Amino acid sequence: MDMRDMPGGQDVAAVVAALTKQIEPLGTPPEALIDFDHIEETTAIPAGVVQRLFAGEVVPPEELDLSFPERLKFLRRTRPRDDGKPYSAEQLAYQVGISKPTMTAVLRGDRNPNLEVNTALERFFDVPSGFFTMSGAEALVKALERVSDQVLFLCRFRGVKVEHLALRGSIATGDDELSQQLRKALLSGFTTPAPTPQPEDRELTELTNTMRALPAGRRRSVMHVVRGVLGLAHSDTDEGAPPAAR
Repeated sequence: MDMRDMPGGQDVAAVVAALTKQIEPLGTPPEALIDFDHIEETTAIPAGVVQRLFAGEVVPPEELDLSFPERLKFLRRTRPRDDGKPYSAEQLAYQVGISKPTMTAVLRGDRNPNLEVNTALERFFDVPSGFFTMSGAEALVKALERVSDQVLFLCRFRGVKVEHLALRGSIATGDDELSQQLRKALLSGFTTPAPTPQPEDRELTELTNTMRALPAGRRRSVMHVVRGVLGLAHSDTDEGAPPAAR
């Protein structure tokens, strides 16, 4: 189950097989548990392609590795302006600080953007760092690592013993510092068998006091992140969630 010895952690078929095995103790098939639409939102890889992987099909690399223009087209389609129309070349050029002709060439695939333009577009569309530069396999493994973490939490909450799926080399970047620190702290309490935490535990007391000391708005933001890490986010939590960049 532990993928630490897998070179680079990027063998998608092996990751899918290991995650499927990790899900088995829950008695729920992967297709009923995994949010394939969310994976598509964060990677641009079609949900149907990811579903085929979990169905045991062999997916050609070209179906995972989308070109830059294809990824940008996906973002323009799925993250439109407030009026529902895609951002124009002129609007995108203004947002990233380049000329309209240059952006037009980028949209057509006639010109490759530099790292600064990539980063600016990722921030503007509010997608993970590396959205444009990671290979499809890297992006998918990163997304599935989050699924594995949520499965781990769910198994432990239900009293099911399951080993953490460690995907080293899965490009664990692109999240804000708070998210990374929370994720690391939460995982540290679940990766090894431990007795049920008691109210007097120092860590729980410290966390409770820290949360109480935060301003109400900041506390809601932190709880939104915690729920997201645990896979417990729902519509009611959206009220406290930071707005998406536009």
